[in-house]
Amino acid sequence: MIPNDPEERDALAGEYVLGVLDAEQAREVDIALATDGELRAAVAFWEKKLHPLSALAEPADPPITTWEAIETHVLAAKISPRSSAGAAPWRLSTAAFAALAAALLVYVAVVPRMTPPPASPLVAVLQTSPGHGASWVAVIGQDGLKLSELTNQRPPTKRAYELWGIAPHATRPVPLGVIPSNGKMQLAALPNGVSAGATLAISIEPPSGSPTGLPTGPVVFTGVLRTT
Repeated sequence: MIPNDPEERDALAGEYVLGVLDAEQAREVDIALATDGELRAAVAFWEKKLHPLSALAEPADPPITTWEAIETHVLAAKISPRSSAGAAPWRLSTAAFAALAAALLVYVAVVPRMTPPPASPLVAVLQTSPGHGASWVAVIGQDGLKLSELTNQRPPTKRAYELWGIAPHATRPVPLGVIPSNGKMQLAALPNGVSAGATLAISIEPPSGSPTGLPTGPVVFTGVLRTT
């Protein structure tokens, strides 16, 4: 449901432009845009604010501190529950969303394109389920995939998190590796199909990873790679 609260509507519009909504939420916004003038205005505002900045990006080597800066900004965008009935508890406030958008744009502005380059950098926000807040953020740039944990949710004792990629319409996930205990992971190369529209998933596995090449434990976080 499209929220009535102006701040929540503004945050929803920003998330729509940034491409971090799931498919169902994005479709709901698409339908509402046909009749909701205020929502159209909010979307137009964020498109005007975000899209020109990403178009100005020039190839350049990113500073070593770029990823740490993104993580710092995202962590600063705390998620606070709403008290009103029906309000989504994971909705970012306008200020918090602006911090998240600014952090992602920092990355867009300094990371050169991949070879072959995507249309724009890709971002996936991994959650336990839609509406339960961001637990991980993955960004694909020229250096490959960078994954960072936001909530310090550790796996059970003597277990580890393993990252998987699932290409659109694929029937099997592809193992991408065991995530280090510090919650940060970087992959220089990705399998074919792990691109825009692909799903990233994290499962709980033995410390050395799944022995079968498929998830053997529960899949606890998922998110879709989207262009920014």
